[in-house]
Amino acid sequence: MPRDAELRALHERDAEIGRAAEARVLRTYGERGGAAGYRWEDSFRPGEQHSTRLDWVHGPWLRPVRFAYRHLPAPLRNLAKRAAS
Repeated sequence: MPRDAELRALHERDAEIGRAAEARVLRTYGERGGAAGYRWEDSFRPGEQHSTRLDWVHGPWLRPVRFAYRHLPAPLRNLAKRAAS
């Protein structure tokens, strides 16, 4: 039976932590917090996002360069890293 008391205590502590977390989220983000209440039209346009500016890294023209770089011996790759920085 002492184990049941320990489990009840853990359950109560978990519920207390959950209530504190909910209160913190409401205090930080308000009633409209979360993705359901987020107005996506207020977000950045796709052209202004950082990830779209780096799309050239994934372009098909760079695949042979990446392949060649990855298959260089490690000392040559390290020299290339040092030269690029």
